[in-house]
Amino acid sequence: MEEKRLIALVLAIAHLSLLLAFLLHAGAALAAGREAVVVELRMDIDAGAEELVRRAVSYASSRQASVGALVLEIDTDGGWAYAMDRIISLLTRCPCPTVAFVPKNGRCFSAGAYIFMACGKTAMAPGSAIGSCMPVDAMGNPADEKVVNAMAARMRALASSHGRNATAAEEMVLENADYTAEEALRLGLCDLLASDLNDLLAKLGLEDASLTYFRPDWHVQFLSTISNPLVQGILMWAAMWLILVDIFHPTFILSVIAIALLALALWGAGVIHTHPLALILVALGSALTLVELKKPGIGFEVVGILLIAAGIVFAYQLEPFMVMGVPELAVLVVALAGGALLGYYLYAMRAALKKRPKLHEPERLLGRTGVAKTDIRPDKPGVVLAESEEWTAISDEFIPAGSKVRIISVEGLVLKVREEEKP
Repeated sequence: MEEKRLIALVLAIAHLSLLLAFLLHAGAALAAGREAVVVELRMDIDAGAEELVRRAVSYASSRQASVGALVLEIDTDGGWAYAMDRIISLLTRCPCPTVAFVPKNGRCFSAGAYIFMACGKTAMAPGSAIGSCMPVDAMGNPADEKVVNAMAARMRALASSHGRNATAAEEMVLENADYTAEEALRLGLCDLLASDLNDLLAKLGLEDASLTYFRPDWHVQFLSTISNPLVQGILMWAAMWLILVDIFHPTFILSVIAIALLALALWGAGVIHTHPLALILVALGSALTLVELKKPGIGFEVVGILLIAAGIVFAYQLEPFMVMGVPELAVLVVALAGGALLGYYLYAMRAALKKRPKLHEPERLLGRTGVAKTDIRPDKPGVVLAESEEWTAISDEFIPAGSKVRIISVEGLVLKVREEEKP
């Protein structure tokens, strides 16, 4: 009896060993088949960046069983607060672990640092840096104290939620502090150092994972371009000029292009949530410029140009991380100055055309002389040559062909003449 029990116990242990071996083998096979989703966020934090992260999170959500981590390769000088908030919201809803990685020689400043701190795990490569998160106005000066304190609290909350050094994180906002990868690791802002992406994946236990990359394409680049308030303002400005040119030289094509540009500008404002007041200022400035060119002398053109510039600057002013640098200011000045010159040219050209005689208006022939090409009778019109053109002519008297005539009135396209007295 004891032997049977012993045999049964041995068989049970053998079966358990086989089952354990199978589970270990299956686990190893599953690990080998895991994925790592990599988002190359080497760009401004704007509508394009948001779209890129949205795609990656959507992909990871659809493959939760196989995706081991979503890695953001961050190399940015910052961007728009609205896009930053949307990206952070996407990361908090991501079902798989999120990892922020600043590659070698990479920068993670301004809005990028908040996204870095929002990830579940953070890593940096030697030679990279993070920091400079203080909110600023359009000219690069520190923003209002309330804005600075609010963003400092936001950074502190993000750091604390992942067990990181909230004080050091807050210093990036209040003091514009910058940290190297080694300093960030020592201060508890960075969880680990990795020389490159492969080293990072190895330290995450994903060295054998297949990689799925999300890189900027034409759609992402397009969204990045139109989400800039400067581009939105110039598009609206250009649409106004095309409408103006179409008024002077009517064509259906220019109006269609103008409507398309205006639609793009409004779309760009929508994806980045440009403040409505900024759009109103640009639209009002464009309208005043148009009024001035239609009714010159009022002085609305200068006011219109100033309103357009104010609208674009105001859009930047409300963004805590974007500054109008020299390139942006240069583009704005060139665009507005070019528009002003074009307006003056169109006005001068219109004035010159008005002064020119209109070749096909018979009224210009009043009082001039011509020659009867055919007989002209009171009951039968004839033909008169005047100003090198032949005209239908009538008269209250008989005028033989070859006679010199004087034009005394015009009725539509018909000249009324009388025979010029011979000297």
